[in-house]
Amino acid sequence: MRFAIAGAGVAGSYLGSMLQARGHEVQLFEAAKPEDHWPVCAWGASRHMLARFSKQAGLDFDDYVLHVGKRLRMDLPNDKVEHLDLKGLVTYDKRRWEHDLMKSLEVRYGARVTREAFPFDDYDLVLDCTGLHRTLLPKSKEDFIIPAYEYLLENVKGEDEFYTIGYPGAKGYFWYFPLGAGKGFMGAGDVLKKYYGIKEFFERHPEAKVAKKIGRPIRLAPPKRMEPFSDGNIVGVGESIGCVFPMLGEGIIPSLICCDFFLESLGAGKFDFKKYRKRVLSYFAYYDDVYRIVRLKMDGKLSTIRHAKLLMSMYRHMKKEESRFGFEVSLDKMNRLVNAL
Repeated sequence: MRFAIAGAGVAGSYLGSMLQARGHEVQLFEAAKPEDHWPVCAWGASRHMLARFSKQAGLDFDDYVLHVGKRLRMDLPNDKVEHLDLKGLVTYDKRRWEHDLMKSLEVRYGARVTREAFPFDDYDLVLDCTGLHRTLLPKSKEDFIIPAYEYLLENVKGEDEFYTIGYPGAKGYFWYFPLGAGKGFMGAGDVLKKYYGIKEFFERHPEAKVAKKIGRPIRLAPPKRMEPFSDGNIVGVGESIGCVFPMLGEGIIPSLICCDFFLESLGAGKFDFKKYRKRVLSYFAYYDDVYRIVRLKMDGKLSTIRHAKLLMSMYRHMKKEESRFGFEVSLDKMNRLVNAL
């Protein structure tokens, strides 16, 4: 089959590599120029999961690990602090990882794919892997994004572990993810656009140097709220169809899982869209429970009594997937976190 992939991010690079390895013809289109192509997000995810996906694509994930986390600190409202023991959460060289996945692919940089000016009929399927932009698919009426931006920092001293600040009402959070050798990503996503913690971080670390500033909102709406997943011969994969964990705004692992669902639904010369849609909606069903919790908390309507089933659904699924998240999932800590925000 002949595929066009719009977007050279995590989903586009991985899926392109996997499809070509299966003998398909793949052309990847990336709007940015090579020197401007920069993977957004703080480059943190579960080592267990990324090792699996890397192996499937013929890469050794150990070659890309930058920092292996031991403990994550969470500063919460009213001077409360929680710590999570980490079970595989790492930062990795996401840029090099994606570029290595695309080494053997035909990549057309500086090529913006639009609905108005693209030869869709030249391909069996055109995959929308444009992430937040969702460039090719119809807009979702239930989409929900929060403003965010971050800095790539150098020369940071005294910060050698994962650190977050949770905002009141679950309106967002601040993060610092270490990359090793005094480097790290520092940023925040905030519905109110106040971004508490960024100015304070710079005040504590006047030695820090800004190597890059990245600004891009974060999608929180899960797949259930991001249909349609297809339009004609266009099929969405990854963040473009809401494969992002709403509590954290983390889309690396969910997008890769979605890619595997796409590959599972691809037979000899035929793509089973019904199977793909069913797999996506089934696996990510509990993301909608998490999303509802986040929105209820934002609106000041979350009750640990009235919404106990939602909270337990989130806990059970996260506990079952501890290795997928890369950190401990504790019911006591989760309850304290929910109550503190």
